[in-house]
Amino acid sequence: MDNLRVSSYMIPVKLEQEEGMYMLIHGYTGAMDIVSENLLNEIKSVETKNSFAQPMIEQLLKRGYLTTKTQEEEYAYVARIAKALHQKSLIMNTSFTWIVSYNCNFRCPYCFENRETKNGKKKIAFTKELVDIAYKAQDFIQPRKELRKNSITLYGGEPLLAENKEVVNYIVEEGKKRGYTFEAITNGYELDQFLNLLTPDGINRLQITIDGPKEIHDQRRIHYRDGGTFDKIIENLQLALDRNVKVVVRMNTDARNIEKFIELKNFFDEKQFSKYPNFNIYSARLRDYDHFTKTDHSKMTFISPQSFTSHQMELGINTIRQDRGIYKNIYEALVNKHALSLTAIACTAQSGGNVLDPLGNIYPCWEVIGMNHFIKGTYNEKGIIWNQEVLSKWHVNVGQKEPCNHCRYALICGGGCHYHNMINGIETQCGIFKSVFNKIVNKAYAKSITNV
Repeated sequence: MDNLRVSSYMIPVKLEQEEGMYMLIHGYTGAMDIVSENLLNEIKSVETKNSFAQPMIEQLLKRGYLTTKTQEEEYAYVARIAKALHQKSLIMNTSFTWIVSYNCNFRCPYCFENRETKNGKKKIAFTKELVDIAYKAQDFIQPRKELRKNSITLYGGEPLLAENKEVVNYIVEEGKKRGYTFEAITNGYELDQFLNLLTPDGINRLQITIDGPKEIHDQRRIHYRDGGTFDKIIENLQLALDRNVKVVVRMNTDARNIEKFIELKNFFDEKQFSKYPNFNIYSARLRDYDHFTKTDHSKMTFISPQSFTSHQMELGINTIRQDRGIYKNIYEALVNKHALSLTAIACTAQSGGNVLDPLGNIYPCWEVIGMNHFIKGTYNEKGIIWNQEVLSKWHVNVGQKEPCNHCRYALICGGGCHYHNMINGIETQCGIFKSVFNKIVNKAYAKSITNV
């Protein structure tokens, strides 16, 4: 074939555990194959020296590593795939998050939400009447149960404040009638007031932030009145685990506590939390938001994404939750011997994600709550009014964004967090992704061969 060429979407990854071997990954067929360095070199030189027999050529064409398409034709083909995947996501993946309350009992220096609202005396929270309206709004947004996620995420402020106990119980009771279960992103301080809701069909998953051992955590996760919060959160965490709900501990990480992750993990091992199958812990990099006050900013020492990820990898720390599921995707494809799942977006904020607040606003993402220019719609008892201008800025896929539309990783990466692309530029996240992708692949491969 005179027009045979190496695909612009072939991704070779050198395998650290296999001398002279590579994993080939294809960016739009999802193919994955282990090949020798010699075979890889033959593939790369096919345009100048084609030594393959016809059956081998046909196999390489089928897997995508070789192609008869021009580069521009491949770009156009990927754009069509991205559009189709995005349309599917817009239809199939409706999800809901509720801002139960804008108020919070903590005064964390790195909180990205509007500080005036969080510290204000005015209580902004759902009422029973608003709960009924919100459930009706969800039916307006997606009337078909099979097309929406059946778990609602409770968020804040702080969603599990004792002062909102009655309305939170009402939210869960009414949700259960409609077939919903619940997750909560909570600081865990008043969790003991909600133990009746910690059930498989109620709130069955919690994310709780603990920022290191007690002396570090209590300097950062500060109660507005009581000061230190570590001991009480640990007590509540034990109560939650005893009720067999999933608990994920997040450690918000900067240079001041990055070395404390292992110490915190060891503390949980000593408490025997790690023996619970539903317990997990991960580290998340703190981002430098431009609306931090000078005082708050002085309490943190931010680290670059590359430094954070390299440090995690060196210590063997679980980084799975920081890669938007790419590790899991690769690992499952290897173990189950199927193609990689492809995506045109990084998260549901670009498709069917809906964050409902008690003021009747709908946001695409919880990182932009309180920012009026990101309100994508409003809801009331009569229905939904969408802001098409905001929707058009959020409902975009990798085929519509530069340089994503020409990137061989596009349908694996999904383009990264759309909000952070808006404020920092796509190139920042590209650098992070490309610097760790090979490490993610090798980590997934190493685990796959140990579980054979």
